[in-house]
Amino acid sequence: MKRINIPLRINNKNLHYHPSRWTLIRGTALAVGSLIVVSAIPFFTAGYTSDVYLQVPATENAAATDYLPVSADMYDLTDRNSDIAITGASSDTLSASAAVNSTASQNAAAVEQNTYAITEQTAEDGTPVELLDVTQFTADNTVVYINTSSANVRSLPNSSGVLVATLSYSNTATRIGTGTSWSEIQMADGSVGYVLTSFLSTEFIATPTPTPTPTPTPTPKPAITETAVSGTYYAIGELNVRSGPGTEYNVIKTISQGSGVDVVAKTSNGWYRSVKDTYVMASLVTSQAPSSSASSSSSSSSSSSSSVTPANPASADFITYCESFVGTAYVYGGSSTSGFDCSGFVSYVYSNYYGIGLPHLASSIAGEGSSVSLSDAQAGDVICYDYSEDGVVDHVAIYVGGGTIVHASNTRQGVVTSGVGSHITTVRRFL
Repeated sequence: MKRINIPLRINNKNLHYHPSRWTLIRGTALAVGSLIVVSAIPFFTAGYTSDVYLQVPATENAAATDYLPVSADMYDLTDRNSDIAITGASSDTLSASAAVNSTASQNAAAVEQNTYAITEQTAEDGTPVELLDVTQFTADNTVVYINTSSANVRSLPNSSGVLVATLSYSNTATRIGTGTSWSEIQMADGSVGYVLTSFLSTEFIATPTPTPTPTPTPTPKPAITETAVSGTYYAIGELNVRSGPGTEYNVIKTISQGSGVDVVAKTSNGWYRSVKDTYVMASLVTSQAPSSSASSSSSSSSSSSSSVTPANPASADFITYCESFVGTAYVYGGSSTSGFDCSGFVSYVYSNYYGIGLPHLASSIAGEGSSVSLSDAQAGDVICYDYSEDGVVDHVAIYVGGGTIVHASNTRQGVVTSGVGSHITTVRRFL
């Protein structure tokens, strides 16, 4: 082989370099081998890896050709081979190095083109957005427990999905799929839904035992006792008459100031029980009969309207005797010519005319003597009334015949004669 003479010029001097034959052979072989290796690189992959496919989020419409295979070999994915030192390298070596760098640059561009940055996002309500399509969830078959007070199970892996169920703390389910932020679960009834993975735990959670709510023990009311009391008490103002000894009982009626109540007992909590088994507050009544101008004038002998002088029972007939009291004042609890109430008038007449003693209480008089019908009533019979219509006699009058009665009516009229009227409960005969 003819030796090549390569002229070199150093420091303005022409030098002639004559490479040997073996030097040329070795250079040529090195250049050819480098080209063969570089050309074969794309046909080899690492034995322990496979092509990596990066998937764009399911919300983007991507064609199948948009996903390109990228080598998983880290040497191919970087430009480390571009760091080859070129100092003192031959031209053939520099050419091989340039080819390698070109291939590395192409791989780097492919990596850049097919790599996507995936960033976790949240909805407006702060709920994490699922990044995977439900078909790409990792299959699972794990029993999970709800680790929060309550967890909403929805039809889709987002907060806008239809609410399927609400599970409570320690409830169990079977996780059948796992995404980036949501899990697909199957509940005890077989229904399927999606719940945030952060609400689930694979660790056993015991069902908490509810703390029993103590039943409050009502404070027992003190027992109410009664002491026997007899007399008529008068309202010092408008007064409620109740069904029991306390303001929690129903109001049966309201009586006006000065109205009398016939009392038979006093309770330990400060109420009076009447003969009608009704109750009035003891502090709102008084045993002192109210004064009236009529009774004051009748009790004063010097008054221009002196008390009525009744007929002599020994010389007058019964009707005349009864009517001789007309004009006498009405006084609560009164039983004298100075003033009468209804039962006081009846008991006074019977005591002074017939010598018969009757109770000074209307309801008690109604239980004395014998009963007769109103159509058979005779002069001298006592007619009993229930004006309050509560089943208890509250007024009595003496029948004088001809459909007429004589009675102590009220503080305005005193003793008067009038028709029999209504609200009659019974007619009593004592003769």
